[in-house]
Amino acid sequence: MNLLTKILLWMFPIALPVMGFTWSYYQAQLDAGAEHTGNVGVLVSASGAQRLNDFLRLRASEFTLISGKFAVCESSPSKELYQLKARNALQQSRGFSALIVSGIDGKVQLGQVAGTPSNRFMLPRSLANSWLFTAAQLERLNSGFNIWQEKAPLLRKEKSKLFLEALSLERRGEINSSKYNNIQSQIFNITNLLKQPPAVIYFNGGLHAEVMGLPYRRDTFLFTRPLVSCEGELAGYITAFLDRTQIEDILYELRQSLYDRGIHQVDIALMNRESQKYETETRYLTDRSLHGIVKMSASAGYQRKFGGFLAIQPIADAKVLNQLMEGADATEQGVSAAEYQEYIDRFSTMSLLVFIADEEWHETSKRLLLKVSVWLLLSLLFLFVLVFFLARNIVRPIVKLKRSVAKVEAGDLMVQADISSNDEVGQLARAFNRMTRALQLSENELQRLARVDELTGLLNRRALIEEAINERHRASRSEYGISLAILDLDYFKQINDRYGHAAGDLVLKQFADMLQEKLRKTDIVGRIGGEEFVILLPDTSPESAVKLIDKLRISCAETMIGLDDGILLSVKFSAGVVVWSADTGFEEALHRADEKLYQAKENGRNCVKS
Repeated sequence: MNLLTKILLWMFPIALPVMGFTWSYYQAQLDAGAEHTGNVGVLVSASGAQRLNDFLRLRASEFTLISGKFAVCESSPSKELYQLKARNALQQSRGFSALIVSGIDGKVQLGQVAGTPSNRFMLPRSLANSWLFTAAQLERLNSGFNIWQEKAPLLRKEKSKLFLEALSLERRGEINSSKYNNIQSQIFNITNLLKQPPAVIYFNGGLHAEVMGLPYRRDTFLFTRPLVSCEGELAGYITAFLDRTQIEDILYELRQSLYDRGIHQVDIALMNRESQKYETETRYLTDRSLHGIVKMSASAGYQRKFGGFLAIQPIADAKVLNQLMEGADATEQGVSAAEYQEYIDRFSTMSLLVFIADEEWHETSKRLLLKVSVWLLLSLLFLFVLVFFLARNIVRPIVKLKRSVAKVEAGDLMVQADISSNDEVGQLARAFNRMTRALQLSENELQRLARVDELTGLLNRRALIEEAINERHRASRSEYGISLAILDLDYFKQINDRYGHAAGDLVLKQFADMLQEKLRKTDIVGRIGGEEFVILLPDTSPESAVKLIDKLRISCAETMIGLDDGILLSVKFSAGVVVWSADTGFEEALHRADEKLYQAKENGRNCVKS
């Protein structure tokens, strides 16, 4: 037996583990890549749906403000007056591309196009004397107005009755009673209902947008509210066209986020189950696949029949927005985020689709296979030349590395491969360690993002609840209870309106920094939404808690916050402080603190109520 034959025989048992490891590495990388791509698709679909839902909710609130400008009774309304109101309203709007005023018959009287960046290079055209609504839509609008008009006298009578009850309670000195607060809330709700007739949202208007020269040709959300004359009669309708280009921008950013991760064979689309069509352009999703997707609920996973990974998330549609507007008009607090999501889950026929085609995996597997094949050939050549050296120094590290790969496959991301050399196996081990560290960092980052408010760096609502539960368990062994405070920045909306949302975000960040700097190390602070913050004060009596929060209020009011353009602001807040007793849940304690906060707001703001 010659030397070449012996080397080949010696190489055979060594080459087999190397080849096996290479294949395992290839499969592990392929599976990890597929799993990573799927996880990215899920995250993008969830974040995209949240962004779209938040965008549409903001537009609903914005339309309430816009339509309110037209709710003021004018003794002699004119086209020029409406034109001026429309122009002023659109100048303060961030999400609408046009306002249309139509008569009671639905015929357009005038239109105003917004000066948004997307409309900058378009030539606006008039819709005058064209019909804006279908007969069914006009009938629904008229019916809603008639119902509102019929209920108005009863509501005014009920409001007067409630005023008398409230006055009676005030005379008896019961202004802090729950009954008095409940009556005030009812008066507020009735006042809201009497201000304006109910709004109606439709999803259409693509042809009208094209006629006006707007930079989109597809349907969009049309927000419509009846106009009321000084005599209380129907005077026409005000309709706002939602700027569809902003929805397209969100979809583009979602698609770009996948491109940045190296995922290119994708579709980000909106699907309308009711009309059974895609509301955006698609490259890989076809009309043939649409019939199958329409029958699917919110889900995420590989769909062989569609040829790729598919994530489906429901988003707000016209039905949901109508429910949202109805709830916002009828209650003092409006619709909560949970209720809004419930509307979406129950009523929505619109979905966001994130589709990653099979071609993405095919390209990835080809590149990975080529990489692994080259590495394997080089390894075998190296084994052939240095078989004896490899027998002593390479086989054992390979076995260890294979075990590490198996641990990673089993879900142990803490495993680290031993690096005993600087050769190819050592480089592979380093690459493996980098991969596990990267996966571990990604997992840690996801856990952190799930707990931290992105803007302020404080705990978000979910993390705050977890910390509160832990603190509740600890407090059960302490002689002191837990005090809870909810803070709301006074007139924060005016900062946003005057200086812009970027300035508002800066104020929130610096205010959060002040809270962390001025509070005790044992205190727990979190942001639960908008300009509202919650502070848990462990081992703190009610009197001490009120003093601490009031001291914090004074200190924050004396500290000036500087904006980017040199403007200095003094930020004040109102606060409600309660004791979180052991026999109540966190949400109940938070609700009681919110009631105290409402009292502080009613008491003139910039104060603490307990």
